[in-house]
Amino acid sequence: MRNEFLNELLTKLIKQKQYDKQTIENKLDVFYAMNKITDEEYSTLTLLAEETYVVEEKIQNDEEGVE
Repeated sequence: MRNEFLNELLTKLIKQKQYDKQTIENKLDVFYAMNKITDEEYSTLTLLAEETYVVEEKIQNDEEGVE
């Protein structure tokens, strides 16, 4: 139950982009290191962060003229 709440909270934070990518990745690392989230949850949340923030990175690169 406790992990479910944390997993849902982290999912919402990622989807709503409450933090920048580096910060959320650091938070995931800490929760994983402290055994607050499982291997599967860590993998799923890390992938979600990658997918969510890749759009933001692409937009920033396009604005800066980087390919």
